[in-house]
Amino acid sequence: MIQEISSRLLKQLEDDLEQTCFQIKDPFQRWATSLKLIRDALKKLKSHVDQHSFKDKAEEIPIFKYIKPSFYQWNIYYTELYEIETNLPKDDVEKQILFLELELQYIGRFFRQHVFLYQYYKMNADELDNLYFVRGAEVQSVLLPNVPDLDPGFSTSCDYLFSKFKAFENLKEWVTERLLSLKKNPNTPYQPGTAEGELHWTDDTINLAEIGIGIFHTVQVNNGSATIADIFRGLEETFHVNLGVPSKRVSELRRRKRLGRTQYLDEMKDSINQKFDKENEYDPDKGNKRKIKE
Repeated sequence: MIQEISSRLLKQLEDDLEQTCFQIKDPFQRWATSLKLIRDALKKLKSHVDQHSFKDKAEEIPIFKYIKPSFYQWNIYYTELYEIETNLPKDDVEKQILFLELELQYIGRFFRQHVFLYQYYKMNADELDNLYFVRGAEVQSVLLPNVPDLDPGFSTSCDYLFSKFKAFENLKEWVTERLLSLKKNPNTPYQPGTAEGELHWTDDTINLAEIGIGIFHTVQVNNGSATIADIFRGLEETFHVNLGVPSKRVSELRRRKRLGRTQYLDEMKDSINQKFDKENEYDPDKGNKRKIKE
């Protein structure tokens, strides 16, 4: 029962966190909002755990070995990510690369410091679960890390460390993706609040609105059932831009006379034709075909 409840709670949390990252670009606001969501979810999880009577250790262990770390990892992850984004050098790709490479070294050093328990985590071993993931279990071992003083009614000796393993694995993936992107695009420094692969419309928004209006009037979306507002919202989400009220944008195009109502679409059409015409001038097969005909 508690596994089903926690699964639903975790899915809701991760959906909310994803939405928060999409909607909030400021690192501090995103961090603060994310932490509130995580803490609220953990509070609900703790309430369910408090109300549940475990029959034996075998029933208690999965809560602190798998379930709680799946929640608490995000607390660690977003805190570490906030620290990285706020300390990342601005507008200098070389300095950003160096900074992120040092972060990777820090993450690697953390895993090496806890190599025994990290291997235990990676192998999904269970020989010591009765000591590591049961509340109140007395463990005397130099292999265990110093961890924050946590609620003894909702903590075990290793659930925090397993949370950190999960968080740092995700953090390593994030840092690695940023590094690859910077090295592939050495003239484009990373801007906090943007994600790999995001598309941002950087020209006049009326041009994108013109495309949206064209899509609407050619009834190409949802077999023609999509409204112009639907199409505008789709373009806004894809290109992270605000197109405004559709009716006002339509009026703007309607008022155009001197430059034409489809100025951007005409420019796009001319650009495509020029590109292909230029390529055809250097078509290696073109000369061969002429010779064959002769």
